[in-house]
Amino acid sequence: MTSSPPSPIRMPLSVSSVANAFVKLRRVKEKSKADTLDFASGQPITHTSLCGEDATCKRRVPLVHGDLFLCKGAVDVSKLLRGSRASLLEKAEFMGANVLVDESWVCNIRIPKNKRDGTFRVQIRYYASASRSSQPDAQKPVALDKVHNVPGLMTVIEREEIAP
Repeated sequence: MTSSPPSPIRMPLSVSSVANAFVKLRRVKEKSKADTLDFASGQPITHTSLCGEDATCKRRVPLVHGDLFLCKGAVDVSKLLRGSRASLLEKAEFMGANVLVDESWVCNIRIPKNKRDGTFRVQIRYYASASRSSQPDAQKPVALDKVHNVPGLMTVIEREEIAP
């Protein structure tokens, strides 16, 4: 003799219970949007010193570098981008390249609930192609005009390289 599983408790749906469910979902969605800042450089850009037909060799190797920073007090995105770009250039130099071209980046800042004593989680992905040139590398990230900082004094607590 097999027994059937107990039947679930059924509650009648009402307009107010469905409306309350939508309101709760909306609040969760709005809260998650407010807790992060997302921005990007846009289309790939090459520094003007490396533009031109013979400025770089034709062979280009696409590279990606990802970093996760834990920052306290504030976020200075341009400094974090500079660090990520330097790591990417180091990878390019290991391959025999000496410049980065077709650069772009994406940044995500997770804002802590308590800004005063919380830590900001900043994720940066820097994309570029490694190449060779007789011109020196620009040594600075592209599209710094699209950076949005969190004001204050930034302290980097931890930096971790993440998989692209």
